[in-house]
Amino acid sequence: MSGITKPVWVWLPDTHAPTACGTFTLQNKIGTFTYLQTYRATAGAVSLDPHNLPLTRATGGRKETRQGGLFGVFRDASPEGFGLGLLERLKNINIADPMQRLELSEGDAVGAIEVCDDIQAKCAFQPPALDDLVAALASLEPERASSVAAREVKGVKGTSLGGERPKLTVMHGQQQWIAKLQDRGDPPHAPLREYLAMRLAKRCGIRAAQVEFKRVGDREMVLVRRFDRAVTAQGLVSRKLYASAHTVLRLDTQLRGDPQRSYIALSNELQRWCGRSGYDPKQQQRELWRRMAFNAIVGNADDHPRNHGLLYENQGWVLSDAFDIAPYLTFSKTLSMAMTRDGSLEANAGNLLKNCTSFHYEAEEARHYIKTTVATIRNAWPEELAAVGMPHDAAATPAMDWLGDALGIT
Repeated sequence: MSGITKPVWVWLPDTHAPTACGTFTLQNKIGTFTYLQTYRATAGAVSLDPHNLPLTRATGGRKETRQGGLFGVFRDASPEGFGLGLLERLKNINIADPMQRLELSEGDAVGAIEVCDDIQAKCAFQPPALDDLVAALASLEPERASSVAAREVKGVKGTSLGGERPKLTVMHGQQQWIAKLQDRGDPPHAPLREYLAMRLAKRCGIRAAQVEFKRVGDREMVLVRRFDRAVTAQGLVSRKLYASAHTVLRLDTQLRGDPQRSYIALSNELQRWCGRSGYDPKQQQRELWRRMAFNAIVGNADDHPRNHGLLYENQGWVLSDAFDIAPYLTFSKTLSMAMTRDGSLEANAGNLLKNCTSFHYEAEEARHYIKTTVATIRNAWPEELAAVGMPHDAAATPAMDWLGDALGIT
């Protein structure tokens, strides 16, 4: 049975070991967090969340009632989806208690926070080697799903990563990467399409995570380099604080229609989170508009608030590298987050331009970005396909004709 109070640990910037920073109590779905006095006196101590868990002179605890009492940055670090299922399978137990999930999860949670008694178990986490995952995939009988390899790879003890698609943290080139596999229920070439979209996002002026594409026989995987981890030549691991957009927007449930579940609201929050002395959050807001526009153009309707986030680096919060840009085979022309002040989810040229000034884009500049992005995708998609040795018909270029009439794109 999991206890109701646990220590909270954080990897401070440029350090390779956790620091005890506070205690978290969860009782009757009400969470309470209190910073330790020793942490307050620690050189370089930072807030785990500058707005919901600010490190101030006040010594009282902070309370949370949303998300069953879990503060957002703690919820971000908790396993879910495939990761939770894998943990339950390996432990042979059902883990309904959120405190138990945080305790038993592996040490590859996103960000730099752990909520647990046994911090040494988190520190001892060693990702399996990519070569071992490749070997596990290669040994599978054709009728078995690729997700089996993620459960059976040598040395695997689980993962704290979220999302439904099978994935694992692996070591590759002496750094930590996330290996995402094709699941049985995925549309054809889902890893390939994500790889292509991520590569093209970079070409279109978006700060996207580094990706690689690999095939093991007929099986595919996309590798995404972790932007919240760095491994030294000696094998020491540093971690960066992370807050999902779900946390930044102070959301409770993952329901469409929440007025706060919007790009406009997230842009407003960037002013609060990223604004600091000598730093202008305008460039972050412009980056966010480009991500919104690219998601619409490439057909990624999986742009929900947990697929955006902020990272703490260089003494401030900025948008993390873009990730999980996964175009749908059949795009309904609606995004998961509202694009306009009136809450419209409809992906069309008018909505992309309607409130672009809220992201510090003038209409003509925004129009130009959309046109050049469409041209880049049309020209570079086949190039990227060929570069990884895939035939031109393996993944069709996203249909973008719906943008044409409004912008004069042919």
